[in-house]
Amino acid sequence: MFWRFGFNNSALDGLLDKADVTLEEVLEEEDLLQEAKSANPKLIEFLCKPDKIKALLNYIIATDLPEPQKFKYPFLASEIIACEIQQMIDMIVIDHKEELLVPFWSYLDRQAQPTRRASDPITIVETGLDSLQASYFCKTIGVLLSKYPVEMMHFIKSDSENLNKILAHLQTSAIMDLLLTLIRMEELSEGKGIVKWLSEHGLLENLIDRLDPYLDSEEHSIAQQCICEIIRMSQTSLPESLSIGLNDLIINLKSEPTMQKLAKFMLDPDAPNATSTLVNGVSIIIDIIRHNNADLENDPAVTGLYGYSTSTIRPKPVSLADMLKVMSDHIPQFTQLLLKPRSVNGPVHTTLGDIEPLGFERLKICELFAELLHCSNMSNLNNFNRMNDEEDQQQKEETRIIKIDGDELSVGDYLKSKFVSSKAMPICVDLFFAFPWNNFLHYVIYDMLHQVFNGRMDVGLNRQLAISILKEGQLTDKIVIAQKANDEECAKPKGMRAGYMGHLTFISDEIMKLFEGYPETIVLAIKDDVNMESWSTYCNNELKETKERDQLPLGGLRPSEDMDLPQTDDEEDNDNTLDGVAASQYSRFLAQRESEGNFDEDDEDESDLWLTGREDFNGRYEYAGNTIRLNNEEGEEYDSNDEEDNTTPDWPRDYSKFSQPNALCRIPSHNNEEYEEDFEELEKKEDFGDFESATNEITNQMEALDVNKNNDVVKEEEKKSETSEKHA
Repeated sequence: MFWRFGFNNSALDGLLDKADVTLEEVLEEEDLLQEAKSANPKLIEFLCKPDKIKALLNYIIATDLPEPQKFKYPFLASEIIACEIQQMIDMIVIDHKEELLVPFWSYLDRQAQPTRRASDPITIVETGLDSLQASYFCKTIGVLLSKYPVEMMHFIKSDSENLNKILAHLQTSAIMDLLLTLIRMEELSEGKGIVKWLSEHGLLENLIDRLDPYLDSEEHSIAQQCICEIIRMSQTSLPESLSIGLNDLIINLKSEPTMQKLAKFMLDPDAPNATSTLVNGVSIIIDIIRHNNADLENDPAVTGLYGYSTSTIRPKPVSLADMLKVMSDHIPQFTQLLLKPRSVNGPVHTTLGDIEPLGFERLKICELFAELLHCSNMSNLNNFNRMNDEEDQQQKEETRIIKIDGDELSVGDYLKSKFVSSKAMPICVDLFFAFPWNNFLHYVIYDMLHQVFNGRMDVGLNRQLAISILKEGQLTDKIVIAQKANDEECAKPKGMRAGYMGHLTFISDEIMKLFEGYPETIVLAIKDDVNMESWSTYCNNELKETKERDQLPLGGLRPSEDMDLPQTDDEEDNDNTLDGVAASQYSRFLAQRESEGNFDEDDEDESDLWLTGREDFNGRYEYAGNTIRLNNEEGEEYDSNDEEDNTTPDWPRDYSKFSQPNALCRIPSHNNEEYEEDFEELEKKEDFGDFESATNEITNQMEALDVNKNNDVVKEEEKKSETSEKHA
């Protein structure tokens, strides 16, 4: 509110002047928060007393307030502390910590919601912390952390049970945010060491245990969200984003024991909620790979875009060899779930009929395979032959060498060998064609095929994996069959195009590039098992027609500069106005010439030239862009001026210059019988000069006139007329 004289005592000041004023009376004032934010001295002096601060903190966590005050007082108390009044924060954290902060922190000692198991009945009664009250509590703790990070970190780490108190209430979203806030403190110099303390006290182990397939699916979702947030805060892939970097939590998460435990949870055949564990576990693995891409430092697009050097992007790369090794060992079990999913119980009625659903379980397994392929192609997982003295130890830790039948394989090739032996890629190809309307699946399968077909066929096991797809998966034959079935369906009345046809075109392009790049390595190896004749026919006919059709603009041909565009009503009105102005000027011109008595057929011809600015009605010129050619035997080129070609005549203002039109036509106002014969005679004339020659001719005629002489003649005639009048 603005006051005329710039100052006015608020009602709160008058209230604070009373000797027996209570905190409840102050909280009932409407302008309390405004005065607190503006640092009212009287209000600060009143609030910054130990008993008043203790009362405010108690209001935030109280459970026995009367109904009118149940929501108002906790909100006002948290907002007052959020004003960051320095005297108040000092008293809470430093001066009276035992009397104020410790009782306030005991809010986490309250009974938590019990961990639900899959067999527990669903109850409507909610237990645990109130979500609104918990948000006020976490907001207050966040203010204290921002003002005194060192003191608050020391207070939290002083009791090892504080982490367990937080984890007990992890079902409350505000408490999870508080835990993530503590982890983010690692970014500050004052908060260094908090992640190590959390890791030492079993944070990650507690979160992984929540993915137990015998627990409720809500527990799985909570653990997955928390772990994925930790992964994103620790990412090493995006140099422009804030990150706490590689830390003990991530090292523990990607370790072999943790991954073995997670894989055991996901693949438990008897657990009731194993599917939920698998879905959430795959999301965790995907986030680990995507946010720790070891090849980003070699990506020229990233280094060029952000201007980073190789040393500044990733000083400490993350090795995912242990995780990839564990997942590779379980590829056969994951592949078996593609054939016999646990979450699908028969067909489902849809608008397309009764069909068997793909299921989220199978989709997530395909996504897992695609991400594992990305991980297997990382250079630090395949370069075990390129070690130097300085990086020997680090490279040995990052690269696992696995022996199979006496052959040494990198962990990346070990994964591909498991894909080949378990026929994972051919099964994924079968799923692609079995679910023609699931575009999520189509995109994931295309991503896998794109990675395989664009890999080097002379290095590692990429060649065996590609041959497995083409030979055992019969990919080319299935594409040809799918194309024919789609054409037959589209030919029927109200036929519908299959949903995977767009991705089939992309996959066919990848296969063509593969065959062209490795004709001996790939084509010779599969020619006896693949119908190359039908594939060649498909490429030369259906695929070629599809690509040509896809390259056409959706609206037809691309408009050129000379193409006439359809006019709107406003443009037509402007054209009509322009035509009317031209007609009026032309009529005045004819009337003026006729009044002078010099109007004849030649003048009529010249007047017609005024409309066009050129004398080419006889078709002696050809127009091609900005070049004009004469239709004569010599074929001489007319030297046109580009600037004049691109100008637009401004009829009402200037008639001295005219653009060279690409299309000569008469304006509608002169298409009448009165001038029809004049135009016909004009068009029959063969020899016309252009506008420049006509202008030069007029100029020469004007120069030939002696204007001064004409003026003398006029003066003599005036004198004679005056003399005759005097005599009269």
